[in-house]
Amino acid sequence: MNMVSISKCNMSTCAYNMDGGCHTLGITVGPHAECNTYVHASSRGGFPNVQGGVGACMTSSCTFNDQLECRAAKVEVSVDGKHADCKTFAEKHTIYLK
Repeated sequence: MNMVSISKCNMSTCAYNMDGGCHTLGITVGPHAECNTYVHASSRGGFPNVQGGVGACMTSSCTFNDQLECRAAKVEVSVDGKHADCKTFAEKHTIYLK
């Protein structure tokens, strides 16, 4: 199994963002679809030759969450107020049987 890659990140203030790409080994997506790895800093971290991926997902209400792992084809991280959110989040729909 391969880690789901982060195709785009527009959090320009994040230390791991280089030219719109995430360059940390893996992020953690929190319970409310937020990127818990977001680090607001002017200095840069991460590795230029690494494309970031989703290491863990704690958003149990997301369709792509399977045993705390992300099963989306790719993930996009974007600005939401003053924090970073997983914009690939898709809410699970509960089906009620009669």
